[in-house]
Order: sequence, then C-alpha cells, then structure tokens
Amino acid sequence: MKTTIEIPEPLFRQAKAKAAMDGTTLRDLFVRGLQLAVQTPSETSAKQRAAFPLIRAAKKAPRLTDEQIYEALNTDEGLV
Repeated sequence: MKTTIEIPEPLFRQAKAKAAMDGTTLRDLFVRGLQLAVQTPSETSAKQRAAFPLIRAAKKAPRLTDEQIYEALNTDEGLV
C-alpha cells in the first residue's frame, strides 16, 4: 500500500543515513520500525493506572453515596 506522510527534515536525514549504514532501503527501515512499534506493547498502557482522586476519611466516618459525591463536586463548597 502506498501512503504519504510528513517527516521532519532532521529525522528524515537520520533515517536515510541509518538505512545507508545498515545497507537497506529507507522503505525497509520504515517498515521494520513500524512493525516494532505495533508489536511492542506500550509501557504506558500496561503500567499506567487511572488517576482517581482519593478521599481519605476517618474510619468511623459515614460512607458517602455517589449522589453526595456528585453534588459536592458540582457545588462551590465541595465536601465539608
């Protein structure tokens, strides 16, 4: 399949030099790089955790309902 992409000039020069040093074509270098990018699992997706806000309370504090939390988030006062 043919496609057109824009590559920053400095990166293109580096890729062209790398391909020449490896004795391969620029096309083969790009294909190999794309294969590595697609096959290698992303570290951020595997290790990244969702950042939920933590609400710490005393052990004897009453449990908040979802409605109370949503109401507190939508008011200027917040949780008191």
